[in-house]
Amino acid sequence: MKHCLVTGAAGLLGRNLVKALLARGVRVRALVRSTPLDMTHERLEHFQGTLTDPARMLAACEGVDTIFHTAVVIALLGGRSVTQAYAAPAWESNVGGTENLLAASRRQGVERFVYTSSVDVCLDGKPNIEMNQRTPYALNPKSVYAQTKIAAEKRVLAANSQDGLYTCSIRADGIYGPEPNLIFDAVLEMAVRGVLKVGIGSADVLQDNSYVENLVHGELLAAEHLGPNGTASGKAYFINDYAPQNMFEFVRPILEGLGLSCPKYYIPRAAVAPFLTLWEHLHFRLGIPAPLLSPHELDKVTISHYGSIEDARRDLGYTPIKTYEQAIAECVPYCRARYQALQQQRTRGAITSAGS
Repeated sequence: MKHCLVTGAAGLLGRNLVKALLARGVRVRALVRSTPLDMTHERLEHFQGTLTDPARMLAACEGVDTIFHTAVVIALLGGRSVTQAYAAPAWESNVGGTENLLAASRRQGVERFVYTSSVDVCLDGKPNIEMNQRTPYALNPKSVYAQTKIAAEKRVLAANSQDGLYTCSIRADGIYGPEPNLIFDAVLEMAVRGVLKVGIGSADVLQDNSYVENLVHGELLAAEHLGPNGTASGKAYFINDYAPQNMFEFVRPILEGLGLSCPKYYIPRAAVAPFLTLWEHLHFRLGIPAPLLSPHELDKVTISHYGSIEDARRDLGYTPIKTYEQAIAECVPYCRARYQALQQQRTRGAITSAGS
């Protein structure tokens, strides 16, 4: 790899991929849509554009030998009542944008294409552990996000070996790190609001997560194994910490480090699922606020699901470079600072409300 394009470069994964590639001496073109990438380097080029603009994607791919496609529109609602207005942006960017990027890659002679997918492409409303390359796609995905990730991944893998382009897909789950990320930020906001008193589902439910350093390591290995005889060409890999555990056990060190405790009691999934499904339906039909937890997210926290890294170990030589214990310890300082900032915001808000 000499010149790489990273899409979604301002996001958690994209930003860390940029750093890792620069550390390797690689030239990097960082594609961002609107959020700027707060980083400068003599080998780093900032490139603004949207995936839905074919001409802009053609320009973005010029002179590039490898693409890491991490950009995504996250749309976690779904169901039979979902509106076109809600679903269209995700389909246009996640699927149409990926098609534009693949077409531009072939025209510009790009050699390698690593797509960041999700474990959600196989999440089908029932327990599914040790998933691998032979695990079928979900037949009834409950979110627009999962639907579009399935469609996009299929297109990426189908493009393998076309016009000298070799592709693969990396299925991540719960990307986290010692900086802003969806998992910890959501948990900390709930902790500040005092709504982490009970869990949902069961303490026996297991899932896995992907520490950003481990995920970057897996993506780089995948790129190195793409080519006419590459072991990764045309395949999909689950890349995670390989430390499946209950979600509340996963965040326990964070919460206890803040002087908080994990929920001791759980609300049965069956008592919550119909209510959330109805809420989602009424949101789209009547315009009421979106549910606090979508049916898709409910599946994520109440149904055991995680992928095996054995395919990645065999084909790529992947093994996590940081254990769960090491990764979570590195995240504690960020979480402590973020929690304190959220508490201060809440206090200022209460003071402002009282004085108005």
